[in-house]
Amino acid sequence: MSAQNSNSAIAVIGMACRLPGARDVDRYWSNLLEGSDFLAPLDASALRSKGVPRERYAREGHVAVSGAVDGVEEFDSSFFGIAPAEADAMDPQHRLFLEEAVHALEDAGWAGRAAGGRVGVFCGSGENRYGRLLPAPEEGAGSHRRMSDAPAMLPLRVSYHLDLRGPSVFVNTLCSTGLTAVHLARQSLLAGDCDIALAGAVSLQLPHEHGYLAGESAVLSPDGTLRPFDRAANGTVPGSGVGIVVLRPLADALRNGDRVHAVLHGTAVNNDGSDRQSFAAPSVAGQRDVILAAVADAGVDPRAIGYVEAHGTGTPLGDPVELAALREARERLGVDTPCAIGAVKSSIGHLDTAAGMAGLIKAVLSVREGVIPATAHHRELLPSAGIEGSGLYVNTRLREWPDNGQPRCAGVSALGVGGTNAHVVVGHHRAAPGPQDTDVATPAVFPVSARSADAFHELRRSLADALTSAGETASADVARTLQDGRMPRELRRAWVASSLPEAAVLLKDEAAPVPAGPLEVALDLGSAVRPGPSLTDRIPALATARARPDATERAFLTAYAALDELAALGVRVATITAHGAGEYLAAAHAGALDRDVALRCAVRHEAVRAVVRDGGDLSACETHLAAMEDDLRAHPPTRPESALRSLSLGETVPAGTELTADHFLDVAQSAVMDGGPGAAPRDAADLMEALASWQDWLELAAWCWERGADLDWGRLRAGSAHVVALPGYPFHPRRHWAIATPDDAAAHPDPASGAKPVPVPVSVSVPAEGSQDVVAVVTDIWRSVLGEDDIAPDSDFFALGGHSLVAAQIVARLRERFGVNVSVGDLLDAETPEAMAALVREQQTSAALYSALTAPHSADPTGSFEL
Repeated sequence: MSAQNSNSAIAVIGMACRLPGARDVDRYWSNLLEGSDFLAPLDASALRSKGVPRERYAREGHVAVSGAVDGVEEFDSSFFGIAPAEADAMDPQHRLFLEEAVHALEDAGWAGRAAGGRVGVFCGSGENRYGRLLPAPEEGAGSHRRMSDAPAMLPLRVSYHLDLRGPSVFVNTLCSTGLTAVHLARQSLLAGDCDIALAGAVSLQLPHEHGYLAGESAVLSPDGTLRPFDRAANGTVPGSGVGIVVLRPLADALRNGDRVHAVLHGTAVNNDGSDRQSFAAPSVAGQRDVILAAVADAGVDPRAIGYVEAHGTGTPLGDPVELAALREARERLGVDTPCAIGAVKSSIGHLDTAAGMAGLIKAVLSVREGVIPATAHHRELLPSAGIEGSGLYVNTRLREWPDNGQPRCAGVSALGVGGTNAHVVVGHHRAAPGPQDTDVATPAVFPVSARSADAFHELRRSLADALTSAGETASADVARTLQDGRMPRELRRAWVASSLPEAAVLLKDEAAPVPAGPLEVALDLGSAVRPGPSLTDRIPALATARARPDATERAFLTAYAALDELAALGVRVATITAHGAGEYLAAAHAGALDRDVALRCAVRHEAVRAVVRDGGDLSACETHLAAMEDDLRAHPPTRPESALRSLSLGETVPAGTELTADHFLDVAQSAVMDGGPGAAPRDAADLMEALASWQDWLELAAWCWERGADLDWGRLRAGSAHVVALPGYPFHPRRHWAIATPDDAAAHPDPASGAKPVPVPVSVSVPAEGSQDVVAVVTDIWRSVLGEDDIAPDSDFFALGGHSLVAAQIVARLRERFGVNVSVGDLLDAETPEAMAALVREQQTSAALYSALTAPHSADPTGSFEL
């Protein structure tokens, strides 16, 4: 990397993809190393099972080859809080992209930190073919469907569902969409618009797994084989897929300990303008110039570029133009060193808008691993190539790619119909050797969470397997990746371990995950805990407290520092349980007492106890109690921010309740009686016990996280840690597909037959007139618009994936059924079927009253009405 370009280097810190034959990046790479193609041949039986009519697949020109991806019909809507009915109508391109965006952020080690951050989204998709196959929406759902159908909703959905606060930009330059999104994301990072950026694209060819008719386009291969730059090349093969990269300025990535797959040194985008035969024709000059611009932007030695991942569509027009542009670019750069050419389309097909992403991820893997995969189906260079003497050659075998004294660099091209060309220069990152962590026995928290119990156990088992075979991976790196790199979900467990073998054993525990709940912490200032160096070195306030000579002051300030540290970690304690002197501390930390007042009261309380315990002069007790009363009257308590459970009095003061000095004087009187404390609840954490060691403190932090606290994990880590590769979240999808298959032909006619697909309707029951159960009707409407069967009168609208657009559909249904006009705002405030039904009844009553008051010949316009 040149000195002038070091500040503009952008790291690729995360990747995710789902492509023909590959559900993830690792499988994609292993497929590429095989050097074959993963386009699926289809026989007549397979085509029939997919609902393809015989008259189509027996038609001349039908090519029984599919570049489909797995799981197009499925989506884990509950993970994203999307109602099933909305997921059914959602463009499956959006669904695929959402899931892979999570996996990309996980790979980057940022899924747990991205929410609320300055994370940009730059992406594009193909046209929404799925939406054209769906029936027209019901009345009231039209605007919602139109918004869901819009391709430009893609980045907005990602930003919303993952809570990303950077720029959210839809990109579409047809076949160069993916790399154009990467270019824009890089520019946004360099401009400081965001700190992290997701860039990618998705494309689905629908109906999928049906093959294609070569005669429908002059560029489609009639034999289902894509041969880049080959004498026998006769066209391209359509495919589907999604690819995403996560980008971050290299300096920031290195400072943070991110894993760097490769470095984007330079990018460029241009258009051919009118310098071409026709609108759809390519231009040598335009493609040449975008390569030159990207290399200039990169600032690298052009001789370091030893591989170009070309667009390579296998078409007689496109391939010769692309080779000519490459040759001219190298001539102008004065380079004739060997440079391999590859084209992944020969293995997975032409992915349209996502084509550049498949090529970029391949190039990143190639520079990272030092291997160039073979280009499938290339046998003989096309005669018009004209690349003799340029150093360019089409790579036809698996080839080792050593550094040769300088970092490996690759170019990636994507060329869009309409003339938008994009080129990226990506390079190998040589990781500098870091300091070795010698504290191998330091404990760490290993958190795991999921949306469902099945997903939790699947993830837990896969992590246990991964840690068992983790080799030399540092346990601190694994813990950091789980802490920061995974989205915290509702069902949680966390384990504390000092090594990966120990963590692997703990992860094999079949115990159920813990649901979130209110946090209760119990403290007893009479505990003889003295925090050791493992704690005081990390929490300086504990060391300050330990230096106090008075035992009560020492215990008070130790516990107060521990509660402060919990708050700094992000723990919001719902209830503080205490006895005796600890109750003043609890009130102080809850904001109900001044800390110094509380400390004085605690010291005097213990003095009273000492007098009673030792059989001393009770007048001394009266002196202490009088001083406490004067102090409390002069500094009256306020409302606590947390609930306070008094074991001395056997009562709980709810948060926000008005407190008086008398409450604490009653606590003080209990010291005279010296009856001993009541028992703390079993589900309360013992604060003082957690101060015994760093391991115990981590156990408390893990306990808090399990019950819903979102922790600042950096406060629990000693030294630096790095992101490492770990299994991603195992989505548990359900079928969301309104297009017919033969298995549900009764409800879904075959779309290939020309019949209009009709999804199974969810009917709204209509009670007999005069006996309307409004709650039942509203509940049925919810079932219809949300697609959820399990709905109770008190179900939460937002928890089921509801939002304003879904509420607008409910408003339309209520108007149609009851003739009432409930506002969307009121409906959203209601939140439950029961409350929505109350709104309907209120409107009905108001309408009845108005009708009676305005009706002609009303005998008694002031008659009573049930309100």
